[in-house]
Amino acid sequence: MMGKTSGLLAEKKLYHSFIQKNLVDKLIITVAPTILGTGISLFREGDYHLDLSLVGMRNFNQFVELHYEVKK
Repeated sequence: MMGKTSGLLAEKKLYHSFIQKNLVDKLIITVAPTILGTGISLFREGDYHLDLSLVGMRNFNQFVELHYEVKK
């Protein structure tokens, strides 16, 4: 829906499709204080680039929630 905020928790393939089609205008990423060695990537490899601007941050308990807007 255009002009509406929607959240989704999905697999990397879906995120990748949305990013490639320029359908993402903001990201909210929650960081947990856990070290995973090699880690888990949030996004698939691809030929895209997003310029992000940090617009807010919230911490609760041991987590930090980062709010980014995509620069157009």
